[in-house]
Parts: sequence; C-alpha cells; structure tokens
Amino acid sequence: MKPVVKRTTSDLRRHNRSVLLSALYVQGPTSRNRLTRVSGLSSATVSNVVSQLLAEGLIAEGGSEDSDGGRPRSVLEIRPDYGTVIGVDIGETHVRIGLFDWTLSVLQSEVYPIADTRLDAESVAALVLQGISEVTRAAGIDPADLLGIGVGVPGAVQPDPRIPGRTLVHAPTLGWSGVPLGEMLAPGIAAPLMLDNCARTLGQAEMWRGVGRGADRVVTALIGVGVGASLGSGVEGGVAGLAPATIEWGHTVIYAGGLPCRCGSRGCLEAYVGAEAILHRYQSTLGSQPFRSAGTESRFAELTARAAIDPVAMETLEKVGEYIGIGIGNLINLLHPDLVVLSGWAGSVMGGVVLPTVRETAEGHALSYLRGRTRIEVGRLGQEAVAMGAATLPVAQLLATSGRRPAVASGREAGAEAWA
Repeated sequence: MKPVVKRTTSDLRRHNRSVLLSALYVQGPTSRNRLTRVSGLSSATVSNVVSQLLAEGLIAEGGSEDSDGGRPRSVLEIRPDYGTVIGVDIGETHVRIGLFDWTLSVLQSEVYPIADTRLDAESVAALVLQGISEVTRAAGIDPADLLGIGVGVPGAVQPDPRIPGRTLVHAPTLGWSGVPLGEMLAPGIAAPLMLDNCARTLGQAEMWRGVGRGADRVVTALIGVGVGASLGSGVEGGVAGLAPATIEWGHTVIYAGGLPCRCGSRGCLEAYVGAEAILHRYQSTLGSQPFRSAGTESRFAELTARAAIDPVAMETLEKVGEYIGIGIGNLINLLHPDLVVLSGWAGSVMGGVVLPTVRETAEGHALSYLRGRTRIEVGRLGQEAVAMGAATLPVAQLLATSGRRPAVASGREAGAEAWA
C-alpha cells in the first residue's frame, strides 16, 4: 500500500504558482481570463498569484486585448530580463555555448569547431568553461547570477550506480563511455548545472519556441554527424507536458545487411543520412567535384548550395531525402505523431532541399489509414537550436519550482534540492 502524501497550504501555493507561470510561459502573452480558463484555477487564485508574480518581477503587464463587449483586458507576459541561462551544445563537429534571456532569446554565442570527433572529455570541458566565461563577460553578467546552465550531449546521461547524485555520459560518437562530465565542469561553475541528451532537449525547444508549438505529439529529428530523435507531448491546460523521450531513431535498420554503422550494426539510418555519410556518398559518386572548403559543416553547406547547379549533388540529396522519408514513415506507423520536425544543424541546412522528397517518401511508406495525418516541417530555430534546447533545462527547473531563483550558488550538478 502506497503511503498517503499530505499536501500543505504552502505546497498548494507553490503548485498554483508553477501552473500559472508555466501556462504563461508556454502560451505567450495572455489575459487573466484566459489564464483562468487554461489553468482550471479560480479567478481569485489567479488574481492573487498574478499579483505576486508581478511584484517579484517575473511577469509584466504587456498591453491589452479586445474583449467581448467590455473594456480591453490587460495582457500579461513573461519578463525576459528576469534572469539569464546558458545552453551548451556539445556536438560531433563543434561546441556551441549560448547565453539566453529567460524567454530563450539569444544574447551571446560562441562556437568552437572540433576537428577530431573523438575529442577527449577534458578538452571539451575546458572549451565549455571557456565559452561560459566569454559569453558572460561579453554580456557583462556575473556567472554566479545565472539561473542555471544546461548541457546537451550526443549520448545517454545516466546515474552513476556507485556514487549517488553523480551522472555519467555515454557518447559513442565522441568516444566517451562513462564520462563524469558534470563532475568535471562543476568546479568551474557557480550556477546550477544540468545535463541531458541533446535530441531530448532540442525537442523541448521545438515544442516551446519552434515549429512544434501547439502540436500534440511531436517527433523532433536531430540530424548532424549522428542521427537521433525525441518524442514529446504538447501542452495540457496551457502547461508544458513531460520532457520529450529519446528515440534511437538513427539506429533503426532501413537496409538489411547495408552499410556499416558506427554502432557496430549494418544498414542503420545514420549510415545513410548522417552528415559525414552524405559527404562520403557524394564524393564517391562519379562526376562529383572536389570541395573548396574544409571541415564537415562547411562542406555540408557547400554541398547543399551546389544542389541548385550540380546534378550529382542534387541526386545525392534526393537519395538522402528518400532514406529520411523511409525513416519517418516508420515513425508514423509506430508512433502516430501529428508533427515531425527536421532539425539539428545538418537537418536545418538541407531541410529546404530534401523536404519535398521526404514528404512524398514518408507518405508512400505510411499505412494507408495514417497518411495525411502527420505534418513534416523543417525546424526554424536556426543554428542555435540545440544550445537553446539545452537552455530549456534550467528554465524547466525554474518553472517547476514556481519561479524561485536558486537558493545558493551551486558549482555542482543540480537537481530540485538546489532550488528554493
């Protein structure tokens, strides 16, 4: 028999604050009447909580909207200047550090290219700390005043079974196995620190601020050197649902006995639509032209630009679009999403070129009764998308704790216990 958990008046007040703050964050500028409808709380409760949030500077009056027959209603909105967060994108080709305001608008950004996709963790940690120092210094912000720092990694973040509170990163594309990245970063950080899989955090950013906003079931496909995806639910009562779940989409087999994959299997989707696999396919095709640029990301952008005039480049990308479409067709049959977002740096770069082929192929591979029920779109968050996704980690924590700032500077991996 489960123990009965009694909720105190303080618990209820914190819950109400969290519900209303989350609803306002997700919905955008909203009237008190609409907040009452979407939250299910009484108008008196909404009025009291809104007054508290206004007094504490979390939200502000932001103009007015017309009402039915009455005087205009004042509109409430999140105050971007309430605080700042950092999002860190650790990828196979770069480390990107973004400084964001509380509404996830970019304030500063630094990018460090990585030539070696198996760069050691110590070097990556040093780049992350350097980037945090540089973006905060450029913005004139004390790093200790940050609301939090989120880090997205291309792999799994799991608890260390030997040491409570410690996490380990398993990122095969970086050559990492059981790396205590949080523990390595913590001594140089004075704000709460959170780590998670980058496909999962990217999915949250797409649902909050991207093309996935307002959708019910969203699959966000992250395509870079590696390939991953996440499945997230939309909002219920105006409040963000659970964080997206990671899907190992890149390691679903689309060609039995096909090309070897870095995971050790053969015929995986990643072996056909990962950025380096695409570049290799083009360069191995008769009639391809040498690249003028160096580096995976630069060459991939060059390949995509060539598609307008180079038949081999266009043929390469059209074939990639078919493979992506097959993979999305499988997702439609398995998960029934109402939206699939092509994102990640490579997905964003080539998305506009391959989208027609992707849509046509996915439609042809979806079950007949599911055809036409899933939209497929290219993400619109730009090159900051994955870093923005990482920044949603401290924002989500702040929303869950009803807008209370961190109690003390942490310098360690933070969970709810590090928050007031």
